Amino acid sequence: MYLSRMKLVTIFILIGAVTAFDVIREAFRIIDDSQDPCENFYRHACPIGSDRDLLIATAYDDLLFRIKAKSVNAIWNNLEIEKTLLRIPSRELTTTNNFIGGLFLAQCEDKHVGREDLVNFLKQIEHYYFQFSGSNCEFDECLSALASDHNCTRASEKLKATLTKLDFTFFDLSEFWKEYFRAAKQGLDGVNALLDGESKQGVSKVQHLIERMQKKLISWVNETDWAINNGAEEAIIEETLQVHHYDNYADSMRKNLQFLMKLEQDYLKCLRDTKREHDFETFCVLMSIFASIEKYPDLTFFTFYNAFNAHPQLSFSQLFYDMAENVGESAGVLGSVGYIAGHELSHTLIENANAPQLIPYFSNESMQCIQNQYQKTCDHFEEESCGASDNQIDENGADMLGLQLAYSLFEEEYQGRMNEEYIRIQNFEEYRSITMEQLFFYSTAFVACSGKSQKQRLGDGHSPLNVRVNAVFQHPGFRKAFNCPANSTMVESFNEQCIIFGKGAPEMRR
Repeated sequence: MYLSRMKLVTIFILIGAVTAFDVIREAFRIIDDSQDPCENFYRHACPIGSDRDLLIATAYDDLLFRIKAKSVNAIWNNLEIEKTLLRIPSRELTTTNNFIGGLFLAQCEDKHVGREDLVNFLKQIEHYYFQFSGSNCEFDECLSALASDHNCTRASEKLKATLTKLDFTFFDLSEFWKEYFRAAKQGLDGVNALLDGESKQGVSKVQHLIERMQKKLISWVNETDWAINNGAEEAIIEETLQVHHYDNYADSMRKNLQFLMKLEQDYLKCLRDTKREHDFETFCVLMSIFASIEKYPDLTFFTFYNAFNAHPQLSFSQLFYDMAENVGESAGVLGSVGYIAGHELSHTLIENANAPQLIPYFSNESMQCIQNQYQKTCDHFEEESCGASDNQIDENGADMLGLQLAYSLFEEEYQGRMNEEYIRIQNFEEYRSITMEQLFFYSTAFVACSGKSQKQRLGDGHSPLNVRVNAVFQHPGFRKAFNCPANSTMVESFNEQCIIFGKGAPEMRR
């Protein structure tokens, strides 16, 4: 493997031992000093050859195990319906309507099963599948008459034809709902750990970061000529002020509990009402799922690696809260969690100028500058495939503005201290000092670090990770931090400084 031939660096910690897990500090172990940071910073900080898909996601395996262990005996981790769902041989079964029709046929042809039992079976379908209660059914969704048809095959075929509305393969349905169970339980596990003291300070720090960035954005908007010249600055500021950090975790816990317990209660009630075993367990899983087919787990709080803007609400993974709390140096927090927070906040303000959604006007010049930078970065650093298309404007712009916001806070906090030493690393016999400003940029690369060759996924609004990182490092602070020469690839891949909001933004005169 290529990994075995890498020149990996070793960290020499020059300060006291850190008891908390500092994922950014640990990530310096993977950088490849044989790759010049000014030639391809992403692959210098995150070499190809690692087994890891996402560095941060895999680095937190121990934390996620600890979070789950806190609630291993909780009711949501011991659901009978989920146990049955995991037992179902989904690859061996066909479609759901064929299964239900076949189950009806087997009962109909069983001399030990009376008409009353068949009616009860059909009433279960009316109740769970069609959401009817008692005799309240309509037209072909009234099924009980099928129990009186002496031609069992005909009745079974009629039943199957009636159930096509929710016709899935067992495998697709099973995999889909396993993900639903996983998402709901992760949210509950996370809230339970949070209430037990896990990452509480990190939540407050993320909230504070967002508030600082909102103030920064508002000051920039008030200095943005393209917004002022188009009379849009007040509306843009109003959209910015609407954004808030989601922290109503008790509500998230309530919603996920309701979602799971409704499934569990429906499943257990169906089992009691059918009074049978074996295939009826599978039948009752289907009935419970169909009764909740348009309901979803709550994803406003979660433990998997993600963050999102559902304007006006911002949500973050618990992993980012842990980073905000335990990454020991603020420059590392700002470059990682700060960049993520800036990215999510920026989603509210980045628009396709040809089809704005939230804000009434967006600069076409800014949009073109962003896209041109991403295309030029792609041209220099393409691995498998990449390219800047219209569906990436939102994500590309959020990357760029998010980095600018995070770096601005870094400048304020580290004024006069940017060149202070953070750590010293050794590559064979040579030592190299990592400054605070360099730490900021390393931490941005680390949160997007994948050891796999990158390609553009069809329809994905995100650019490949290597392009995202190298594109936002067109920031002049990067060139200064690493003293990159004019003929280096990182500098040659810079298009122009894309100032989206603030002094120097496009449309200075009209």
